[in-house]
Amino acid sequence: MRVEEFYATRYNKGMPILEDRIKKVRALFAGLRGDRLLDIGCGDGTLTVLFGRAMGAKELYGVDIASEAIQAAEKQGVKACQLNIDQADLPFEDGYFDGVYCGEIIEHLFDPDHLLDEVYRVLKPQGFCILSTPNLAGWPNRLALLLGYQPYPTSVSPRYEGTGKLILRSPQGQWSHIRVFTLRALKELTAIHRFRIRRLVGSSATVQAPSLPSRLLLSPFLLFDRAMTRFPSLATRIVAELEKAQPPDESR
Repeated sequence: MRVEEFYATRYNKGMPILEDRIKKVRALFAGLRGDRLLDIGCGDGTLTVLFGRAMGAKELYGVDIASEAIQAAEKQGVKACQLNIDQADLPFEDGYFDGVYCGEIIEHLFDPDHLLDEVYRVLKPQGFCILSTPNLAGWPNRLALLLGYQPYPTSVSPRYEGTGKLILRSPQGQWSHIRVFTLRALKELTAIHRFRIRRLVGSSATVQAPSLPSRLLLSPFLLFDRAMTRFPSLATRIVAELEKAQPPDESR
């Protein structure tokens, strides 16, 4: 199955704005200002609009691999176009955006270097990028590995994503994460691509329990997971606010 076919209907839509990750990303955007925002993996545009309002953006842009997502985002006033960021360059001139959002995108890419190069290129000097991604070294993954189970953000099959995992399994699966980051790896790779980390925030997992017994069973896990967000290196997810740093002056 081609990746475009898989994501034809599996794009971000109706994202719960009360989710821990979304609330923390919005809080970061609220402390920033700029006229143009680009959302890479914009889905139906719900989060693009939410974060754009938080930063006071006048123009909202989005790219997504799913054509259906583009149509939905355009209805929300987002200037959107279909694009596979793993293969194509962003269709914008250098230094065009004040801010870029990459929410849970980088781990799905074969070539994260291309993504970071393109984000750097389209950002203005001192422009910012807010990026979130699962944490391979998060406490649930450390525990899973200790017990001999597959870490949660990784999978051995895109069709059977829950194979080898402890307790939480997904019967439908998702397209496997390809590049999964620890906090150390994220810091090192973004530095190589000339970004400076201004702020780091830990975020908790999103777990949907369909029944009351399962919610009660998971409540201790969720409480502990929320507490661990105080330590980004151990949190289930990492949210990073990056700043475009200037290249060194080679004339000196």
